[in-house]
Amino acid sequence: VVEYVFAIPGMGRFFITAVTDRDYPLIMGVTLVYTTLLVGANLFVDLLYGLVDPRIRTE
Repeated sequence: VVEYVFAIPGMGRFFITAVTDRDYPLIMGVTLVYTTLLVGANLFVDLLYGLVDPRIRTE
């Protein structure tokens, strides 16, 4: 949405271009980057949640 509204080229447009051009290595690379960012963000939030809520802490 931000890319479209502000006309800023980003990974979304890059990914769509790769799909339309059938650039499979680029599609796999962008998917790997998105997946790594998502897993990292989930890990960070899970660790932060344990710090914020004392009931969640492990012994």
